[in-house]
Amino acid sequence: MAYSDEKKPIIIGIMGGSASGKTTFANALSDQLTDLTPITLHQDSYFRDWSEYSPEEREKVITANHPDVVLWDVLIGDIKKLRSNLPIQTPTPGTRGAQRGDEEKTVTPSQVVIVEGHLIFWNQDLRELIDMKIFLDVDAHERVLRRMQRDVGTRSANLEGAINWYRKDVLPNFPIYTEPCKQYADLIIPYLDENLVALHTVAAGIRSQLTDIK
Repeated sequence: MAYSDEKKPIIIGIMGGSASGKTTFANALSDQLTDLTPITLHQDSYFRDWSEYSPEEREKVITANHPDVVLWDVLIGDIKKLRSNLPIQTPTPGTRGAQRGDEEKTVTPSQVVIVEGHLIFWNQDLRELIDMKIFLDVDAHERVLRRMQRDVGTRSANLEGAINWYRKDVLPNFPIYTEPCKQYADLIIPYLDENLVALHTVAAGIRSQLTDIK
């Protein structure tokens, strides 16, 4: 199904704590909507590179769980462009992706835009752009186990380093900037397992909303 600029795209926001399964759910949702050619924006792709700080200063201020890490104006600007049927370019200058030299890509508009990240509902301007806000609710102990398994098992991190970073950055920020945002969700989904009932319900809801859009 080709995108038509006569129809307003629907913006889906997926939020949850670290290792709650946001990317997994976003990918599964995309698979349910392949005929609509959905696109996904990852909040982490808009993480700043902290290049304005010296190495010594950077060590003190760098974070991945405080809102200061996100280039909000750029992320919000890109979503507004997609809503206006305009393409966007990635990676954005000033982000970690650009710093790494990630391949430049053009992202074309779609009827379905999925935005996932653990801070996205914190920003009011971004919240107001999201048509369906989903919060994945996973027990804290399970999230910790998933994160350690991910960081050490697939990202080759040192276990002690992964634990220290979790204590330094995740633990103090989650109860302030992520967990309270559950109040903004339209749907709170338990996601200990893949929860196919919730996945199919969300996909059906998206199709229904698109049908109602004039």
